[in-house]
Amino acid sequence: MRHQSSQNGVAIISALLVVALGTITVVAIMSRQQLDLHRERNEVLIQNARSFANAGESFASALLYLDREAGLRENSDSLDDDWAQTIPPITIDQMSLQGCIVDMQGRFNVNNIVNAEGDVDQVYFDILKRLFAELGIAQEKADAVLDWIDKDLNATIPEGAEDDYYTGLTPPYRTNNGPISSISELQLVKGFSPSVEAEKDDYKLLLPHVAALPTTNGKTQVNVNTATPEVIASLSEFLKPLASGLSRWDTGKYEDYPECEDIFDLAAEETEVLGEAADLTPYLFVQEFISEASADTGDEVVPPNSISVSSRYFQIRVDVLGETAKLTQYSLLERDDSGRSKVIFRSRDTL
Repeated sequence: MRHQSSQNGVAIISALLVVALGTITVVAIMSRQQLDLHRERNEVLIQNARSFANAGESFASALLYLDREAGLRENSDSLDDDWAQTIPPITIDQMSLQGCIVDMQGRFNVNNIVNAEGDVDQVYFDILKRLFAELGIAQEKADAVLDWIDKDLNATIPEGAEDDYYTGLTPPYRTNNGPISSISELQLVKGFSPSVEAEKDDYKLLLPHVAALPTTNGKTQVNVNTATPEVIASLSEFLKPLASGLSRWDTGKYEDYPECEDIFDLAAEETEVLGEAADLTPYLFVQEFISEASADTGDEVVPPNSISVSSRYFQIRVDVLGETAKLTQYSLLERDDSGRSKVIFRSRDTL
């Protein structure tokens, strides 16, 4: 009897183990199925968010096309144009989309500081140094920016940096020695590291005033209708005391969409002249700007061919928010003379 009871006990324990293992297996299968369902759902949300972002990009391209097609104000580009506003909030299928268009030729193109051969262009390098000074950034930091872009491996005196500096960092990396494709690349340059608070602050100060634009077709010009006073002041020593009065900068243009402050400076004070609101009437021709700056004296107030009143390069920011998905897309567009745009650079969640 005792032997039979022992066998019955073993049989019961074995049965319980089988049931337990079966239960564990079923729970594991169900958990895996739930995980797969969540993953698939998240992938669908991400794909939808990307589709919405691309739709916002297409909407911005259409605005730029219509602006060129209309040909208003002698086909000049300014903050009076329809594109110079936020893309209104749009809600579709529980996802919201919003964004803005920014004229990147209202900024100084850092790739202008070298010529077609990859050597320093002193005129534009001096503009960059004056811009640093206007923003309260040490001018010597421009040396490292030059070394990052120029073709040689000789560090510029006194604060330049080439491979021997960057390969000594952790982690090590090498100098670009070519044009910058995204302005966020400056964070790799000596003096602008995001891991050093003071250098991070300098990068944030610089960001609304500089761009990384192609120079395959020559230097890109600064659009004086959309340039900040600091950029205008940096174009020449002559313009430094005149920049506030010459600027058509409107700090309140994008105030209803503060997210755009990542690529548009909303912190600047309203430009005033002698205590009165500045004249923000756009320039229709470059000569209007030059005449106002020089008071018809004939002085050369800016380097030849360095300014314009129209633009080809625009940056689009689109924010998509829905359920658990959140995506920010930045697109650099080049608009040709017919008004059609092509994407030069696109990134998500970072400049």
